[in-house]
This record gives sequence, structure tokens and C-alpha cells, in this order.
Amino acid sequence: MTGRERIRAMIEEKPFDKIGVTGWLHMPVVDRYLDKFIDETIEFTNENHWDFIKVMPNGHYFPEAYGADIEFLENPLRWSGNIRKYPIVTAKDLAKLPVINPQENPVFLREVAVVKGLYDYYKGNTPLLPTLFTPLTWVQEMTQSTVAGPTLEFVHNHKEELHKALKALLETSIQLVDAYVNAGADGFFIASQFASKDLLTEEEFDEFCRPYDEALLEHINQKTWFNMFHVHGDKNLYIEKFAKYKVQALNWENVPHGVKEDEITSIEKVRSLTDKIIIGGIDQHHDFYGAREEVKDRLRKRLESALRETKDNRFILAPGCALPLDANREIFTVMHEVVDEFGLIQ
Repeated sequence: MTGRERIRAMIEEKPFDKIGVTGWLHMPVVDRYLDKFIDETIEFTNENHWDFIKVMPNGHYFPEAYGADIEFLENPLRWSGNIRKYPIVTAKDLAKLPVINPQENPVFLREVAVVKGLYDYYKGNTPLLPTLFTPLTWVQEMTQSTVAGPTLEFVHNHKEELHKALKALLETSIQLVDAYVNAGADGFFIASQFASKDLLTEEEFDEFCRPYDEALLEHINQKTWFNMFHVHGDKNLYIEKFAKYKVQALNWENVPHGVKEDEITSIEKVRSLTDKIIIGGIDQHHDFYGAREEVKDRLRKRLESALRETKDNRFILAPGCALPLDANREIFTVMHEVVDEFGLIQ
């Protein structure tokens, strides 16, 4: 079966041949160079037999599109550049944040062209899922990248301005969705970095996350068939809320290293909440180091544990977040080897 056939069968609860497998990682040396990025993504996908491609853009592509002053690096071990000036600094910047037309922005045109190039190669046999963050996460990315503090200050003290920005970012995202779909996207990898109870109260989540997330998903679902939501964070997640989101698959850190057991979201818990496809099972920060057979045995145990928790085969072995940049890329092929050897739960 092709990746497309296998995943469609999972969604439609029809017979399929084996568990799925996929992975993704940043490609910081090539991810701003169209042809090089397409070629390396194809090579990475084919050598690892991924069932779908989570298209991994430059990590700063939204701030870049909105005019951030960024020093991009050519360091293969560092995904992020140095942002010297962010698009959002004050509450006034929030209030005047514009809607961007992706057809007129060179950064968005580049990212859409990546999807078109991948579609031209795979012809629909390997599903393509470009990366989108939720509107509140985009605010964070354009305020202090992965640091939540400034965005939380807006949540607490500048609600009106923040809502204006969220509406603008939602509209920009919706237009970008249309451009990606026209280029050949099958669905989207949608990620929220405001998924933890340690960051937002339930009331704040329901005001600043849920309505904008759901509006984005409503638009996406009218145009696509396979979408996954990445619930970012390693503990105390609002998983009950995300389990109700209208997507076909959920992905999160189900085996975070060093986190207390009662703070972890287990596969068993998620399976009790939803029948969505579960994507995960791997601790990307620790599982890929050591001799090849050692890594393979470790991943075999990860897969067996995950399937005991799911109690079904609607599972795709994958990292909770990006694969490590400092690991030898040849080691990632053990993922499909483990899946091929395992087969299905009988």
C-alpha cells in the first residue's frame, strides 16, 4: 500500500497492511533555498519510507513574512536564526497587525512552491501536510519565538489588541491554507504551543485559543482529508479539549523524559477520549543515541508499549516533536524497519 492508501484506510477504519511511520526534522542549511529544500525533503522521505510528509519549513517563516529582521545561520545543528527585531514588540503592534495576502508575499510564495514541488514528485501517493501554527502561537513566534512570556503579558493585560491580532493572523492563515491546498497539500500539521495548563487558565484557553483554532480547522476541513494536531508540551496538557478538535490525528509528547508520571499524557488516556489516529510513541531527545541495534531494540519496545495502550492498529510511529539534528540521519531508518517487522496487532 502507498502511504496515502494506508492512511485513508486508517481514517475509514478499513483493512490495511501495517502500522504507519513518519518523522520530520528541521533542515536549517537548505530550508530557505527552494530546489535544495525540495530535493533534501524527497531524499529524507524516501530513505525512511515515511507514510506522509510533514513539510518542515524554516522555523521563522511567519515572522519572516511579517518583516522580522532575522540573521539566518548556516549551522546544520541549529534550526533557529537570530531575530534582531520582531514584528510584534508592543500592544500597538498587535492592534495594527495586517492581514497578508500569500499570493503577494515572497516568503509565503516560497513555502507554497515547496509544496508544489513535492506534489509534482509524489503525485499524491505520499500525503503532504504543510506546517501551520495556531493564531496565538503565531503571536508568540512573532514576539519572542519560543518564549511564552511576552504573549502571556498580552493575554493578561492587552486583551482587545490581542484579539485584533488573532483575527488578522487567522485570516492570513486561512488564505495561506487555500494557497497550500491549490499547490497540492492533502492536509495540515497544526501546532499549538499554548497547550499546557501551566501556561493558560481554562478561561484564557477558551478565549484566546479554542475559537481561533476551531475557526481555522473549520476552514481546513472543507478542503482537506488528513489533518493532524500537534499538542506541544510535555506535561499537564489540555488533552481533553484537543481530543474534541476536528482533525483525523493527534500528536504529542507521550514519553517525555524526566516528567512525573501523573503529569504525562499517556496514549491510553488519549485513546479513552477519542478514536482519532494516534501519532507518536518516541522520545526524540533520547531514543536515537547508541549502537544501531540498541536504538532498534529501544524503538521496538516503544512501539510495543504504544500498541498495548492503543489496543488497535490505528497508530503511526513518530516523534512527539522534531527529530534531533545531532543524530546521524542513517539511524532514522530503524523506524521503518521496526514497523515492517512488527506488522499488525492480531
